[in-house]
Amino acid sequence: MAVAVARPARCGPDSGMAMQRVLSAFLRALVSQLHPKMLGLLLLPFAMALVFWILVAWWIWDPLNDWLRDALFGATRSGLVAGWIDATGVSGWGAWLSALVAVLLLAPLMFVAALIAVSVAAMPIVNRHLSQSAYRDVSRGGGWSVAQSLWVAASGVAVFGLGYVLTMPLWLVPLLGLLVPWLWWSWLTARIMRFDSLVEHADAFERDALIGQHRREYLALALLVTALNYVPPLFLITPVLSALAFGHFSLSALRQLRAQREGQQQRIADRDPPPPRAIR
Repeated sequence: MAVAVARPARCGPDSGMAMQRVLSAFLRALVSQLHPKMLGLLLLPFAMALVFWILVAWWIWDPLNDWLRDALFGATRSGLVAGWIDATGVSGWGAWLSALVAVLLLAPLMFVAALIAVSVAAMPIVNRHLSQSAYRDVSRGGGWSVAQSLWVAASGVAVFGLGYVLTMPLWLVPLLGLLVPWLWWSWLTARIMRFDSLVEHADAFERDALIGQHRREYLALALLVTALNYVPPLFLITPVLSALAFGHFSLSALRQLRAQREGQQQRIADRDPPPPRAIR
């Protein structure tokens, strides 16, 4: 009698075990970051940051700063902005305030560009490095796809960009100016890295199961890693460290999922053994 193998149960471990897995992946990523090959990958976001700010200084800074100064303090400012500026008395800070807003708008672009570059160009190297060391037993059930990776990144960046701009007024509230960008950076990191860390080794079924089962843990891991963005110059290692942390977490979770599935299949086989062969 044919027996259909059931979908693995989404067992929900308590929050203590979940946080333990997150911290374990983060600590293992710190150790992996010290490998010469992974240290070499740090040149990618550093080079991107350097090129980005050179291009900004050459092409974008003056036009953007002039436009913001005119929009905030010039004749074209809206009534709402004018009322807020007059009420707070910051009209004398025009040059400084417009420059600050320009930095707040441009800095996330550097982070997003570095994150996408690492996810597309460096993640295969990270996956290969991890699969040749601690996860030799985790076979490849998927395949790398630049098109899929770019689509996940592009759709995530679209939501990130819209949400980032719409929530900028919340930055005027004390502490929210630090909290809101951190949440958006973490959301985007989790969305991109969880997919890229699974796409080579997990098939579509396994990938959907793991993302659904560990969605909160992926976000917690992203929150932990992106907190380094507030510690100069550690923000330069955030993209590569994120790839390593998510790689460790995903491959460990995939190993556990496959072990559970094999155990479930074995229990089904033991409960319903094949019929004896007829003796001729």
